[in-house]
Amino acid sequence: MNLPSSTATSTSESTHTAAISSETCDTCGSQDSWVIHSARLRGILRFFCTHCLLRNHPASFCPTCFAFYDSSPPHQSRRVSCSDCSSVTHIQCAGDAKSPPYRCPPCRDPDSFSFFRPIVGPDGARCMDKSLSDAFLCAAKIAAFSMNKAVTFYKSEAERKGKDAAVAKKRAREALEDVLKLDEKAKLAVSKPSSVEVSGNRDQKPKQSPASNGALKQIESSAATTQLKKQSPSVVQVKQEK
Repeated sequence: MNLPSSTATSTSESTHTAAISSETCDTCGSQDSWVIHSARLRGILRFFCTHCLLRNHPASFCPTCFAFYDSSPPHQSRRVSCSDCSSVTHIQCAGDAKSPPYRCPPCRDPDSFSFFRPIVGPDGARCMDKSLSDAFLCAAKIAAFSMNKAVTFYKSEAERKGKDAAVAKKRAREALEDVLKLDEKAKLAVSKPSSVEVSGNRDQKPKQSPASNGALKQIESSAATTQLKKQSPSVVQVKQEK
């Protein structure tokens, strides 16, 4: 399988390559965008080339046959763990090197080993054999699995925050209703004393000044004298008869 060339041959191709090569491996700095995988590592979204992605996820695959452990690694009776990293290798893939202490291929030769080193032909074209294709496919599976887990996590987070927002909205509405009720009670408390004062003034008799009291007494006295005069003849007649 031939791979895209990493060297631009014209200005237009250079512009196009720059547009699609904006992603860079966060570990080695590779800018071959067609082999850059996006994956989450320790909760952070990062970009890796095929080799660096596999190197940073040693427990997710067999470093010899590139079998992806989508759920869990093989049983302990059918695997061997690297003494230097968390890599897990099938016993049948480890071969004679399975005797302890076992070291996986990357740990045996950390300076020159690479999971993905494309083959360069006589014409300068890069290509992949079956082993490189298996490594590339394994890296793609790890990246997809990582992003699916991220989608599931953020979906649950969004649902949780949505529920929290609904509860907060309900509490805010209840608090606003309580404030309106308290405001209404305060207005009623302010208006009650004035109404009581008005009703009290209606029940009280109007006060009279001393001058009006004196005039009233004089009128009552003259009325009593007039009434006495009207009654005096009959009184005299009664005395005479006696």
